[in-house]
Amino acid sequence: MCPARQAASETRGSKRDRTRALLVEAAVQLISEQGYERTSLEQVASRAGMTRGAIYGNFKNREDLFLAVVATRWQPILPPIRPGASFAEQIQILTEAVVAAMPARRRACIAATSFQLYALTHETMRARIEQANTEIYRQMAEGLHKVGAGAELPMAPEVFVKVAHALIDGLMFLHALTPGLIDADVVRAAVLAITSKAKPIP
Repeated sequence: MCPARQAASETRGSKRDRTRALLVEAAVQLISEQGYERTSLEQVASRAGMTRGAIYGNFKNREDLFLAVVATRWQPILPPIRPGASFAEQIQILTEAVVAAMPARRRACIAATSFQLYALTHETMRARIEQANTEIYRQMAEGLHKVGAGAELPMAPEVFVKVAHALIDGLMFLHALTPGLIDADVVRAAVLAITSKAKPIP
């Protein structure tokens, strides 16, 4: 690609990114004021100082916009797998990444809870979340297989990634509700518990 065309392409990309960011931020503001259910595309466009066409130029529908909001405020905690790291070292990296995310997750918990309620009452959104999580779980399980974690875990990597996700999100919500009870030490103990090969008590 010639320099002029590349520069034009980058300019269009930058403008599109800025437009998407403005629309997402407008949606975040409205959702924080009135919740997901009452937030319309018309309201988002108006708050962003744009037309409704600007939304459809960047998002297929309201669900797409809402998923973009979630992606900016509640991203999965996925620390990269460090080449050459032992399984224990990689679990330590994951644990500390979760602990580091606790303050931000606590601040975003009300919005995240609101989104979960919305998803539970809108089957299309719930199905899209399940589809997205399926791909995330696949990638995470593949990563664990690559570092040979299967022999170190008390369960198959495909199961472990689901258990870890459920545990971490549950801990985050309880930390937001009762930070004095669910602190960093509890998070570390929980991650250690699901990575231990100790047999459960009958």
